[in-house]
Amino acid sequence: MKKNEDSPLPISRREALKTCGVAMGAAALGSLIGCKNDSQPAGPGDDAGTDSEQTPDAGNGPPDDEIPDVALVKNGTFEQNVSMALAMMGGIDRYVNQDDVVIIKGNGQWPNHGYTHTGCIRAVIDEIFSAYPSFAGEILICDNVQAYGAAGQFGFDATPSHRNHNWDVYNWNELAEHFHQAGRPVATRRWYSAEANSSPADDISGPADGEGWIREFFEFPPLQAYLSYPVFESPLTPGRMIDPVHGVWEGGATGGYTGRRVRVIQMPTLNYHGPYAGVTSAIKSTFGSTEIIDGAYAQFRGAYNIHHAAFQGDNGAYAARSGELVARYLQRFYAPVLYLTAAIWVGHNGRWNTPAAADTVLACLNPATLDYVACRDVIAPLSTNHVGELDPTVDSLARRQIEGCVAGGIGTMDEGSFTLQIHDFSA
Repeated sequence: MKKNEDSPLPISRREALKTCGVAMGAAALGSLIGCKNDSQPAGPGDDAGTDSEQTPDAGNGPPDDEIPDVALVKNGTFEQNVSMALAMMGGIDRYVNQDDVVIIKGNGQWPNHGYTHTGCIRAVIDEIFSAYPSFAGEILICDNVQAYGAAGQFGFDATPSHRNHNWDVYNWNELAEHFHQAGRPVATRRWYSAEANSSPADDISGPADGEGWIREFFEFPPLQAYLSYPVFESPLTPGRMIDPVHGVWEGGATGGYTGRRVRVIQMPTLNYHGPYAGVTSAIKSTFGSTEIIDGAYAQFRGAYNIHHAAFQGDNGAYAARSGELVARYLQRFYAPVLYLTAAIWVGHNGRWNTPAAADTVLACLNPATLDYVACRDVIAPLSTNHVGELDPTVDSLARRQIEGCVAGGIGTMDEGSFTLQIHDFSA
């Protein structure tokens, strides 16, 4: 499905909500649990509040009770779907300020429909520049892909033959270069896991130590596990360090946090992920925000990464445990300010099998409720072979993954506790 490279003008929130239908009425936005992101948690062992303030501006946009917990937009162009979803959620300026460093964290792991739709990423960037014509921050497209696949098959560098059921105009690197040539502060940054034999000297405690990963080791019975988040140098501003938890650091080893915020917008895909995880979407996309050192099943200093730590017991246990680990990550490190699922093409029978054209974008402040709606209303109805694994309203792998995340304090699956607004451009 080829879309026009030139995006239409973004839809204003007032115009968008004139035509929105409320599909489900329930409690106000404040009923969601744990992932409102009114503040970003300090890293493990840190003293909360000692570093730069990372709270959003409460004055941007309408009050919470006018915004749905989940927005679902379908049957427009990808540009229209993204613009409408953001308008329904209060507008991009509710989540991003004029001088923020914005990380757009996509899923870059697999070719074709397996990586986040590049056109949807472009549409989000267009919305930021439309809201702030003199945007003074940075926009960085990021992910940490595992050591699978091959050059030319990841979202960053996908060649034309690996962009099927995606946007065939650009891959992520080319999109960033397109903006860069136009004088816009956009770049990509692929995060890389440390090597398995890295020494304690390779650890960092913060941006004063340079690039690296902030790690937390802990017991996750019946084994030891670790999680981590990246601190990295901006590819646009030499010497500027990006810390997703505490903000922007400048001045090297003797410098400090500048007060400039880092805001993460997570943009997952929506694909079936085999008879152990059920679905790859908002929850599981967090796997790319941490390290998977030396492959999915390896130990690092006696502990297992997020992938293997979930592989204990049967397949159903994997799904639930992966949700629990993601909830821990969001509670202990940082939570994105917004999730935007790019379900333009949906791998309803797998990440490699021919997908279905859903032409849908969903938005939410937390991954659990977002995945519940995306599975219930989008991928499960499309699936012909895996409905029993993707239907979150019954005991399924998708439901168990969401249950694990909810048990960790993130989101809800209670249909009486969240609001859903649907806009259908074909209606």
